[in-house]
Amino acid sequence: MPDDLHIFLMNVLDITYIEFKRPANFDYQSGQWVRIACLTHGSNEYHPFTLTSAPHEDTLSLHIRALGPWTWNIRQEFDPENHRDGSYPPLYLDGPYGAGQQDWYQYEVSVLVGAGIGVTPYASILKDFVHMASIRNMYKMKCQKLYFIWVTGSQRHFEWLLDIIREVEEVDEKGLVSVDIFITQFFQQFDMRTAMLYICEEHFQKLSGGRSVFTGLKANTHFGRPQLNSMLSAVHRAHPTVKKIGVFSCGPPGITKNVEQGCIEASNNTRALFEHHFENF
Repeated sequence: MPDDLHIFLMNVLDITYIEFKRPANFDYQSGQWVRIACLTHGSNEYHPFTLTSAPHEDTLSLHIRALGPWTWNIRQEFDPENHRDGSYPPLYLDGPYGAGQQDWYQYEVSVLVGAGIGVTPYASILKDFVHMASIRNMYKMKCQKLYFIWVTGSQRHFEWLLDIIREVEEVDEKGLVSVDIFITQFFQQFDMRTAMLYICEEHFQKLSGGRSVFTGLKANTHFGRPQLNSMLSAVHRAHPTVKKIGVFSCGPPGITKNVEQGCIEASNNTRALFEHHFENF
């Protein structure tokens, strides 16, 4: 286990953040995943997790949500309160492995749709795209624009992703990334409250130069679920000369099915082909 290992426990959704020095011979692409095993749990028991770090970074990071016995044990095993001397049990790393999300760069325009823990591949992709654009001539990159649609019950569920989006916004001087956040919790439970929140959000954005009162981001915040057909059609209108648009979704089966239907409808209603790649988490 590296000496510069960093562990953070996030109480919301019981997420454990693990960051450690990247091995010298470890090469990967954004959106890929690895398998890890903990010596104290049996070295042959490997579990898959998506890398939330980007290929240009010197460290590797994982956000592990405690859902079953193994991940709960990991959370307890790596609780900093139990390792005040800074020593942690060894982790074995296997990978990286390919994923359907890593082909985003092969399209001139790509749309990323994430829900639940399925947003994790996009943390890496967003950072990777903005970094590549900052060090390369944009005309030498095939992907020229990235849209990220994040569907979540509450933005508090993934505060760590808000931090990453904030980092991306700070370095994205050319506006290459557009982010829309859809918060479903208020919409489902409080119709009147939703209306008031919407009014406050609209007013605050005007006063704060376009930033959200809920996230502090420039990203658009909505209440409810995205109308994917309409959103994809709007993407085509913004890029009328692009004939093929890549759409990548990751999350529960319900969201990927909705994205698939949205791609079919948008392809029928526009002159562009929306190619859908998905993974279920």
